[in-house]
Amino acid sequence: MLGRAVTIVATACVVLAACGGSDSDSAATTTSPSTTTATVTAATTTNAAPVETTEAPSTTIDEAEQLAAAEQAYLDAFDAYIAAARDPSDPDLRADIERLYTGPNLEFTIDQLDGFVEQNWIARPGEEPSRTIILLPPQFLPDRTDFVELVACEIDSEVFVEPGAAPDGSDALVSDEVAVRRIVVRLRAGDDQWQSDSGEVVAELAGPSDCAP
Repeated sequence: MLGRAVTIVATACVVLAACGGSDSDSAATTTSPSTTTATVTAATTTNAAPVETTEAPSTTIDEAEQLAAAEQAYLDAFDAYIAAARDPSDPDLRADIERLYTGPNLEFTIDQLDGFVEQNWIARPGEEPSRTIILLPPQFLPDRTDFVELVACEIDSEVFVEPGAAPDGSDALVSDEVAVRRIVVRLRAGDDQWQSDSGEVVAELAGPSDCAP
């Protein structure tokens, strides 16, 4: 997943951790994470050309199963980032991140969660549910069977607050901006499952209605 990044000094929209066919309704990266200093370090292109979609090559039954497993791993990684952002110090949620992410996406997501803990920020569900939509299903990279790439549209609508930090003792709002971005995510085959490895933002979008191939 790519994630919304909220910097230590100021709030800025960024989640990668990673939008046609499958939906994941839940709560970062990197390309996560699918939101602080660091879920995949991605170059943001606001005027990027639309992603070209091509007909997927035929696959064997085993390859189809692998691709389906990779897609589910991406959706699980997005959900894991959102859950961890809502309770960034929870060790079990951290363990899910380490299980579902690897490489740059893992580093970015962990750094981001550490930033949330340091600043005492937590995410809460926004009015618009956070979710990701698969625009182009996973395909193996050329001459590789250990990496796949997919295109998704991540909608990160989490509201970040600092508990008890307002003058009256209520929660202080940090950010309620909805981040919508089209991303490319690469997943790597691990020992037991696929893991979100890296990716980049293709385009920043105005809203969920712009999530289209």
